Amino acid sequence: MDINSIKGLVPVERKLLTSGFASLDMIEKNQLVSQIAKKEGKMYYEITEDYILEYHKNLKIDVLSQMCNEAIINGFTASNGHTYRTNRDDQINMMGKKIELMEDASITTVAWKTEDVGYIDHTREEWLQVYKESFEHKETNLLKYNTLKQQVRDAQTHEEVLAVSWE
Repeated sequence: MDINSIKGLVPVERKLLTSGFASLDMIEKNQLVSQIAKKEGKMYYEITEDYILEYHKNLKIDVLSQMCNEAIINGFTASNGHTYRTNRDDQINMMGKKIELMEDASITTVAWKTEDVGYIDHTREEWLQVYKESFEHKETNLLKYNTLKQQVRDAQTHEEVLAVSWE
């Protein structure tokens, strides 16, 4: 995900996230203070350097959260070589299918849609492996987000916030 595709950010916030606070000229710094004051219902004099750093951290965490969600929803390629979607509906459908398989041992094949070749038949075991990999895909991205979010929270400077990257 590109920062430019994030909705709701004003240009000075985008520059803060991509280039850092030090890259802002005086006009942009004033725009940022004005933007923060407006968004957070503060007076201009309340927007200190520490306040701006916390604002930067919160912006970065919001962007990382969106990147995490996008990574999960975009799906994954399973060990069988096929690509699977994992949007919210897909995740619910997978859980439902897994419950059905656990309750009915007589089910030996599962037709499931892939992104690369459409619906294909999976053996019970193959589909359960895809389900496992789907869960691991989601869990891996959530854990990555958690780690990066903590790095942002621990950051002491704008440069440290800027250095935290999803990639």
